Amino acid sequence: MMLKEAPAVNVGMLIRRTPHDVFEALADPAITTRFWYTKSSGRMSPGAELLWEWEMYGVAGHVSVLQVEPDRRIRFHSETDDPEHPTTVEFRFVPYESDKTYVQVSETGFRGDGDTCVARALDSTAGYTFLLSALKAALEHDITLRVIGDAHPPDLLLPPDDRAGLE
Repeated sequence: MMLKEAPAVNVGMLIRRTPHDVFEALADPAITTRFWYTKSSGRMSPGAELLWEWEMYGVAGHVSVLQVEPDRRIRFHSETDDPEHPTTVEFRFVPYESDKTYVQVSETGFRGDGDTCVARALDSTAGYTFLLSALKAALEHDITLRVIGDAHPPDLLLPPDDRAGLE
């Protein structure tokens, strides 16, 4: 199987809060650390070079903020998965009805062979879906879902794939 175009991430979710509230939850690390990364070196602002950490996994990644339109959009380069080949991530905050926001997340620029690109896009799709779910719970219900940390619990031994009889 050959890829005709590079895979991309495109996920979204309706959040029952204003675009300003949703924007701030992703721009302000004091809020974002409740449900996504555990540490950030600063706020999402144009030109910012940030370090994000996920202490539960012992990993960190650099982010270069390209564009910020308050309450509308955040766009950045992410080196969190592959420092040699950053991807471009964009959050769009689309007003919906009087006090709701549809959050769209896209990620493009995956590099490598077809298997690598697909694997990275699938991982990111799952990750951003977890993020949007946690964001929704935090803003709508003041609940901190630990879906990011719980996605890969330490020392969990999964049984090997049993493919006998499936071929």
